[in-house]
Amino acid sequence: MGHSVFETLETSPLTLEDLKLIELTNLSILEKHHIRMLAHCLGCFKSMNSQKTEGSIPDKEIWMKWCLSRPDMGNDDEFIHVLFEQFSGAAFQLEQLSDVFKVPPLELTLKDLIAVYQK
Repeated sequence: MGHSVFETLETSPLTLEDLKLIELTNLSILEKHHIRMLAHCLGCFKSMNSQKTEGSIPDKEIWMKWCLSRPDMGNDDEFIHVLFEQFSGAAFQLEQLSDVFKVPPLELTLKDLIAVYQK
C-alpha cells in the first residue's frame, strides 16, 4: 500500500488541526501516539455510523462493510485483520471513557481523549 502522506491525510478522519492539538500537549510520545490511534478509530467509527445508532460503537458487521467499501483497503485481508484488532481495542477503551465522561462513545471528542492523559 504505497500511499503518500497527502493521500493518507486526505482519507484520514484526523485533520491537521487535530494532529497539531495532540502535538502541542506536554504528553509523552507514547501517550500522543495512543491518542492519535484512539482518535483515528473514533473518527472511523463515526464515519461508519450511517444509521446514527445513538452514539454507540458500530458492530463488527458494519466494520467489515465499511472496510470493503473503501478502495484503499477492500482487497487487503491482512490489513483488515490488523485494523479489526485495533478497532476492537479502541472500542473497548472508548466504551470505558464514555462511562467516565457520561456520554455515548461516539460523542467523545479529541479534547476528551487528551484530558484523560492530562489528569
